[in-house]
Amino acid sequence: MNNTNYKICDMCGNLVDNNNIFNIKDKEFCKTCVEKQFEEKEDFNSLTTFICSLIPGIGHIYLGKKQKGLFFLFSSLLCILLIVFWCTLGYVIIDELFSYTDISEFLMITNTITFGILQISIYLYSFFDANISRKYIEAGEYREDFIDRLTNKILNKNKKYLETKIIDKRLQ
Repeated sequence: MNNTNYKICDMCGNLVDNNNIFNIKDKEFCKTCVEKQFEEKEDFNSLTTFICSLIPGIGHIYLGKKQKGLFFLFSSLLCILLIVFWCTLGYVIIDELFSYTDISEFLMITNTITFGILQISIYLYSFFDANISRKYIEAGEYREDFIDRLTNKILNKNKKYLETKIIDKRLQ
């Protein structure tokens, strides 16, 4: 008598014996479905990636790297805000602190140039990184870089903090 137990694959619905079933995240998949998932590669349109990467961070969001994309988007917006600040209010504040026009103009110009260079650097890095990352993702060879690890670390700390706050409130 055959003592083989059978289960149903959650993806294809086929009846599969226990030896060929895999439990992934509380779902059971047959060997064929698991192999198909590993064989399938993500394919992104290169023109769409190029167009999306013209705005810092949007190309990464299109590629599914949301945390990295939001990092580039917000850091780019922050640089733009700082440039606008130094071109408007910064000049007035520095001019009041230093009544010498040469020093105030020098500080305003150097700060504007510094934030401008930072903005250009963020823009270029984001643009090229999104287009290069697309090739690595399609090849299945994408490796997290410094910015991926940084954003994951920041967001995971906030997530753990919020989870402990929620648990503490429920226990009260």
